[in-house]
Amino acid sequence: MMRQENNAISYKWDPETGSGYRLRFNDGIAKRGLNGGYHVEDWNHDLIVDDWGCDTLEDALRVLNRFFDIDINAERDILQQHFKLSA
Repeated sequence: MMRQENNAISYKWDPETGSGYRLRFNDGIAKRGLNGGYHVEDWNHDLIVDDWGCDTLEDALRVLNRFFDIDINAERDILQQHFKLSA
């Protein structure tokens, strides 16, 4: 369901069309102590068609859950480890 790449996780990704959703963490924003370090991006044919800036991982997971069902608790555990190691 997900593919990891640097500080981004892809969900429901179709590599042939470059379409799906990405959850991206901008550690530069977080290091400066600013909010909005998480972004949920809706990609269609290698272009971002929509972007939701989120203050917390919890907010970002709620946005993703609007598009498809995810286990927010399980995803939170996985992603906290991923972003901690990537940051």
